[in-house]
Amino acid sequence: MSGIDSGPVVEAVTVGPGHDGRAELVVALRHPNGASSTISLDEDALGELLASGVVTSLDDLPGRRWADLTTTTR
Repeated sequence: MSGIDSGPVVEAVTVGPGHDGRAELVVALRHPNGASSTISLDEDALGELLASGVVTSLDDLPGRRWADLTTTTR
């Protein structure tokens, strides 16, 4: 790894149930130090991400830097 911290990278995505019964996108992240974590995005955030044109399918997410995706939404 280089001296520059590039932040977490998306490893995988799945669709799962949210606490309110609506679908959520569950994103598995791999951090530069090797740790992993997950984050859930609600339908609205997923809609904004897809509408931004940065990705056109969930298949476009693995391998992308998380920071590149979060700058496209609110």
